Amino acid sequence: MMQTIFNTEKIFKAYFDCRKNKRKTRNALKFEWNFEDNLQILLNELSNRTYVPGESICFVVLEPSVREIFAADFRDRVVHHLLINEIIESAEKHFVYDSFACRVNKGTHRAMLRLKDFIRKVTKNSTKEGYYLHLDIKSFFMSIDKGILFDIYQQFIEKENMPQKWKEEMFWLGKIIIFHNPTFNCWRKKSLVNKCKVDLSGSVPFGKSLFDVPSTKGLPIGNYSSQFFANLYMNKLDQYIKRELKCIFYIRYVDDLILLDADAKVLTAWQKQIVDCLKYSLNLEINSKKTKIEKIIKGIDFLGYYLKPTHILVRRKVVERFKNKIFELNKDDGNLKKIMAVRASFFGHVKWANARALDTA
Repeated sequence: MMQTIFNTEKIFKAYFDCRKNKRKTRNALKFEWNFEDNLQILLNELSNRTYVPGESICFVVLEPSVREIFAADFRDRVVHHLLINEIIESAEKHFVYDSFACRVNKGTHRAMLRLKDFIRKVTKNSTKEGYYLHLDIKSFFMSIDKGILFDIYQQFIEKENMPQKWKEEMFWLGKIIIFHNPTFNCWRKKSLVNKCKVDLSGSVPFGKSLFDVPSTKGLPIGNYSSQFFANLYMNKLDQYIKRELKCIFYIRYVDDLILLDADAKVLTAWQKQIVDCLKYSLNLEINSKKTKIEKIIKGIDFLGYYLKPTHILVRRKVVERFKNKIFELNKDDGNLKKIMAVRASFFGHVKWANARALDTA
């Protein structure tokens, strides 16, 4: 591997990786028009350490829940890919197997199937009683402590068997990305609701917006870098649960954690230890309203599914959202392409559950 991350080969790879899913956006098209010169300018800024993140677009989405999204400028997305490309292979070796968010060959469906397998093993194929602990992190992305995150990141980089020059570049660029506050330079875009542009910023619950938290906290939802750094941050808890608590049946998707065991008392003890680990190691809290210990036979609500020892159901809210979306599309313009895309997405979700009858809808 080359000693510097700032070279033509790497920035071109980062660019082509970045544009795979963003090629049709306005910023991507503008950048692509003269991409070779734009990449050279960006490379010079990085090499000279004069790079500064640009303007983000801030908007609000309503489904599946109200969330504030920050879309980084396209050139900044290239930089995110450049950094993560350098360490993703090594990071994957450090992450636990059962962390399923934003990782290659993982995702929601694999997470659900893994939980299904855990349920089968804990209940001995539905012949024994089992319990689960469901934990949710309170305002996860908004609560991430940037100082703690950067310490974790520095420790990770320092352990890499790479030249000091490479490490210094990774420290510098990682610090810029982690501590960047997009609220200082963003365009607040209105959302399209019933063909009307509406300002939905007031609909974001307090504490769920970067505008509500101090600049020392919070990562912008919507950035590729935030997804990676969230996994790096939570890996400390993952390792604690697997190595210290010795929990065999543990699964995490972003801030949604499930632990299973045959003994409810074990889960109760683990809950207290996890709360302490979150508080003292990561400066995070659990959402007490969404945290519970229950019998597995009652069903586990996870990633849009409802899992029981004998079968899997699709959550009612998922079905309702699908019906409402189809209704709105038909009411607006009946765009067949959009309708088919929504339908394909929905039935791609449904096919993993015991809900085949819905396929005729």
